[in-house]
Amino acid sequence: MKRSIDGEMIKGHTDMLILALLGNGTSMHGYLIRQKLCDISRQVVHPSLGRIYPLLARMEKKGWLKSRQETVCESRVRKTYSITARGRAELKVRLKKWKLFSDGINRILKKCT
Repeated sequence: MKRSIDGEMIKGHTDMLILALLGNGTSMHGYLIRQKLCDISRQVVHPSLGRIYPLLARMEKKGWLKSRQETVCESRVRKTYSITARGRAELKVRLKKWKLFSDGINRILKKCT
């Protein structure tokens, strides 16, 4: 079951989450990336495949990811993605920004609730 959360809260952060997921050096195909995001977040983050694949293409174009064709069986090929050095640098920047943002939000919530 999907948890009720506003998609706008996640929008703009999915690329950081994908970089973090691939940051340990694992290569994954798009469907598995989506599945891992859903599973690890306990269904809080559940982007559609229609969002994942264009995002992966944009991230590859920016040089944050690289892809390769992987033969699954005789007639089936899929694209797997892995993080690049440029992607690791971007992840580092995004994590610093996320920490500043989340710390600020948490301070406000703590003071006001």
